[in-house]
This record gives sequence, structure tokens and C-alpha cells, in this order.
Amino acid sequence: MLIEESLTALLRALQSASDTQNISSLLSSAARILALLANPSNVTLLTSQFLATPAIWGPSTNLPTIVAVIDVFRSASYHLLRLYDTSHPPKTPGLSTTLALEEWTAAVIKGTDRASPRSKQALVLSGLLQGLRSRNYSGLSNRFQHEFVISVNLSVRVDSSRSVVTDRALVIAVSQVFDLLGVSARNALDHNLLLPILTEAVFFSGSGIHQGYFLGTIDADVLETVGKKFDWSAKSHSYLQLQTTASEPLVADLGRISRLAAFSTEHATDSITLSRLLQDLFEISRSLCVQWRQNKLSEVDASEQDLFLSDNTIRKTLPLLWRVLRSCMFSIVIILTACTGRLLSDNLIPKENVPPSAMQILKVLRNLCFISSRLGTDTLSQHSFVYLTAVDIISQYPKFAEALLDQLRPAQIGLISQHPLDRCLDTYFLNTAEHFATGLNTKIADGLLLSAAMPYLGTNDERKSLEAFEAAHSVMLAVMAAPHNNDLTVSRIETYAGRLFEVFPQSLSPRQFRLAFTQLVRIASPPSLVSVQRPLLPSTLLEIIRFRVETASSQPLTSLSKNGEDDAHPMSEQAALVLALIHSLPCLQLEALEDWLPAIPRLCYRVQDPVLRHLCYSGFWDVMSDGEMDLDRAVLCANWWNTEGGREMVLYGGEKVMSGSMIKDETSSP
Repeated sequence: MLIEESLTALLRALQSASDTQNISSLLSSAARILALLANPSNVTLLTSQFLATPAIWGPSTNLPTIVAVIDVFRSASYHLLRLYDTSHPPKTPGLSTTLALEEWTAAVIKGTDRASPRSKQALVLSGLLQGLRSRNYSGLSNRFQHEFVISVNLSVRVDSSRSVVTDRALVIAVSQVFDLLGVSARNALDHNLLLPILTEAVFFSGSGIHQGYFLGTIDADVLETVGKKFDWSAKSHSYLQLQTTASEPLVADLGRISRLAAFSTEHATDSITLSRLLQDLFEISRSLCVQWRQNKLSEVDASEQDLFLSDNTIRKTLPLLWRVLRSCMFSIVIILTACTGRLLSDNLIPKENVPPSAMQILKVLRNLCFISSRLGTDTLSQHSFVYLTAVDIISQYPKFAEALLDQLRPAQIGLISQHPLDRCLDTYFLNTAEHFATGLNTKIADGLLLSAAMPYLGTNDERKSLEAFEAAHSVMLAVMAAPHNNDLTVSRIETYAGRLFEVFPQSLSPRQFRLAFTQLVRIASPPSLVSVQRPLLPSTLLEIIRFRVETASSQPLTSLSKNGEDDAHPMSEQAALVLALIHSLPCLQLEALEDWLPAIPRLCYRVQDPVLRHLCYSGFWDVMSDGEMDLDRAVLCANWWNTEGGREMVLYGGEKVMSGSMIKDETSSP
């Protein structure tokens, strides 16, 4: 009798409820009443009231209220199963239902059939599926899965009564049960129509990311405080709005919705839908990038936050902003992963659409690089997969590669960008250009790539430009390594070599210098055509190294790397120079290699740090023995080691030991 009285009171309250707070309190108690009703007619009546009352579905309804309806049926079915579970008896004695589970669910389904739109039926079925599967009950699951898929498909196809809020609730309903659906049920969804609804709800609606408009509102609330630092208060309107955005169901559940969108992308059969998806992703990424530029926080480089931002901003408000932005980037990358997979192996996509689609993907990643640069792209394997795959596709089409680089080119070629966002975009351009450098004609390589890279090759003492400087050196080496750029290389290689020695160790890490120097020696050595016009250049470069070792500092260098790519032990300038010379040995001609082998042990012995000295010796041994040398060079190294005193020079301090002579003490000077 108590339950019937509670039902009457609930129905009366649903008819008279006028605000969201009252509705929320009613829905929180409705699940228990629904589960304990003993009359199937009452179950049907209450279900139909949930789906028809203006208090829930009126013009002022909001997404959390509709999501709460799903929670009502999930909680009710879960509670009903607990009543049937003898290991978890009801906490209130005497309260039990006389309805069998099948009878109760049939009554609920009947309540949804009373002229209810299909979208509302899908919400109810989503709740039932979640509640039943939460206790591993699969007896009715298969039938409900089939009915759920039918409701969703009919809703997106013919349900003209759907509102914008209902669409967003439908996204929540499908994403919440997607992992519970069988393979056949997942495939049966109409992904061609569902995918646009997903992207609109998540990225463009006010209940989702809303095109990143929350970024643009931050600027007015970032104020200068005492000490000339910027402060973004946790009480500001923009921060409160960000908190609201982060708590929205579509944003809080972004990961699960992204996986659903990726699945829909993989199974959509309409190529136009896929093209529109890429355009939508480009629009949201561009909007995020533009909105980010419009607030003062974008003017502060990550390496300078402690200097220009208040402690409150760094510790409280800024972390929430980056958490939302990271979630948005991860969501887009997950969807792009599915798009990339379609480009690789799907015959439904016209071949002429593949290169433009790959270009669009790279432009999306460019717009998001202000987020990914904070994380390091290596932290997300899917980001690397999407980026490198798109690059690989475009590299097969030189005309598209040229068009892409022209669209990505820096705003001011020949100058170092001062705004952190512009430097980030320049770095993305340089990193991308490196992949296409060998396939571009000499005119474009010189006029675009080298012109963009040259400003970043100079000496720089600021850590904030390290990535751009390293990318510029990589572009320079990639252009000079292309055989068809021989004349360009001859005119630039000596200037670049001088610049390389100028910027180390202030602006290049030991690892980057080692790689750059080795590549430079390789470019200047046979069979490169550069060696015909500059035959003495390799030996000259090595002589410069040997000269600098004599005066180089033995003090540990400050690490420039943000992601731990430098050597594990702090490297000194002296050791870095020796290792660079060692790694260039496989590039030398036989005569030059024979001359330089005896010099290496002496240079290694001059390294003062014992750990770094051992590292140099180990590197020398690895270069000779680990297959880096070709057959002729390996034979030469073996003869030098075994019969020409090489082993003794390495073991006993760089001095050649004659047969029968006294061996110096290892601690004595050479």
C-alpha cells in the first residue's frame, strides 16, 4: 500500500513540478518506486508519464534532466535484480515485488509504446540494458539490444519530433550502452546518420565543447597583479563557465563518445559523410586555435609560466583548462585514427579523395599542436600513427605535398616568431617539411623550406625555442641530403657547418648535435656529388672537432631536452664532440678512416669524466663491431684492432704499445 501511495504522490508531483531542481529530486526517488510496483499497469503508467510530462520534456528542459531519465530506468532495473538476488536481500523488510522480471520489463516497454517518439524509447532501453548488464544478467539482453538498435535507427531516420536536446541525450544513451552491445547490434546501427549527430553534439553544441568559445572569454578575466604577473581567478566568470563545460555529460563522457564516433567512422558507408566529418574536425580544431590566440594565456610560453603567471593560476585554474583541452584533442585524434584507417584500405573512398583527406588531417593536427606540444606527441601513439600515415600518403603525391607546405607556411618567412603560438606553428611546419624535403624541387626547397629554417639556425639562449631550432637543423640536413639539390648543397653546406659549430652547446642538445654532425659528414662524403666539388670537407669537419676537443669544457651540460631524449648521464661538451666524431667514422673513405682510427683513443682519453670516457670508448667499440661499418671498413677496423696496436691504444690510454715494451700505468698522462 505504501508503494501505491508513493506512486500517486509521484504522479501528482510530476504534473505540478515547475523547475529543474524539483524534477531532479523527484527523479532521484522514482527509480525505487518503479522497481517495487507490483501492478504491471502502474509500471506502464509511470513509464508513460516519464516520457510525456511537460516538466521533463518542455521547452526549458536541459540535458542533465533527460540523462537522469536514463538513470531512473538503469537504477530501477538494477534494484529489481537485487530483489531477486538472494545474496543481496532488500534492506527494508517487507518490500518486495510480485512481478517477475520479464513481466516488469514488458510493462516498461509497453509504457514506451504509447505514442512515444522513438528517441525516448531508445533512452528507456538504454537504461534497461545498463541496469540488467550491471549484474551480468543477459537473459533479456539480446532482445533489448535488437529493440534498442531499431529505436535508434528509426529515431535518426524518421523521428521528426526530435529536439536538439533529445539528439544530445541520444548520443549519451548510445555511448553508454555501446560497449554492452554485441557485434551484430553495433554493426546494425545507422552510422551514416548517427555520425553527424555525434560530432555536432560533442564539438559544436552548447552542451559540449561549443567550438572552444570558452577560450575566448578567458581574456577579460586574466588580470595583471602585483609583481606584474597575470592572474586568472577561480572566482571569475570564465572559470566558472569552464567548470560548467567540464561537468557537462557530453564533455565528462568524451572518451566513450569518441570511441563510438570512431566506430561509426569505420563503418559509415557514405563517402560524403566522411568528407563532412573531416571538415567538421578541421572547423573545431581551427576554432580552438583561434580562440586560444585571443586570450592572454597564449602569450606565455610553457617554460615561462613561473615568471609571468600567479601561483593560483598555475596550480588551480590552468590545470582544469588543459585537462579539457587535452580531452578534446584526444577525442579528435581517436576519430582521426579511424579516418586514417579508412584512407589506407577502403575501396569506398574514391582514390582522388585520399590525398586531400590526408592534407585535411595534417591541417587538423597543426591546429591542435598548441595542445600536443605541451604533452609531447610521443605520449600518444595514435597521434604519431595518424601524423606519420598522413605524411606517408601525401609523400606519394608531390603536387599535394607542395600545396600542403604552402598552406602551412609561416606567416612571416625569414623571421623568428615572437608569439608562442606562432613559434609552435612554425615548429609544426618545419617538422612536417622535413618529411617532404627530399621530394620537392630545388626552387621550393630553397625558397620555402630553407628560408623558413634559416632564422632558427642562429645562436639562441632561450629554451622556449629549442624545438624549433632542432627542427630547423633537421630541415636543413634533409634538403642537403637530396641528390637533386647538389648545387644548392654545395652553396650552403660550409655556411651551415659553421653555424652548427656556433650553436653547440648553447642551442642544440648533445644528441641533436651528434646526429646533425654525422649527417653532415655523410652528405659531404662519397658517393655524394658534393664530395667531387668539396673533397676535403669531411676531413676538415673532423679536424675542427679534434681542435675543439682540446679546449672544450668538461663540465656537465644543462639538459635542453623536455622529454628525456638526452643521454642518461649528464654529457659534457668535450664528450659530446668526441662521440660526434666517433659516429661519423662509418661515413669516411677507407684512406681517411685509416688515418682517423688511431686518433680516436687519444681523444677519448682526454675526456676527463671517467664515466663519459668509458661511454666514449664503448661508443667507439659499438661503431666498429655492431654492423655500422660496411665490409671493407669493418675489415680495416679489425686489422687495426688486432695487428696494428688498436686494442692496446684503447686499453692503455691512447698510446700505441710496441711488442715487448713496457706498458704505462693507466693513470699516468699520455
